[in-house]
Amino acid sequence: MTEQNEIITPVFKSKASDFKKHAFTARPAVKINVNEVELTIFKGTNSVLASDIVKVVIRYAR
Repeated sequence: MTEQNEIITPVFKSKASDFKKHAFTARPAVKINVNEVELTIFKGTNSVLASDIVKVVIRYAR
């Protein structure tokens, strides 16, 4: 007695989507300007990463 397996390949159909309806708008939270180096941090940014980047920018912009 042999067992047979039927392989079914999935068919993906894409829907027509309206990207304007779900548009993401970035909102800046902080803008820093140090010696003509401008850094913009947006809302939702990882605060630890943002503070480390600010420290490096301030250190090397002087």
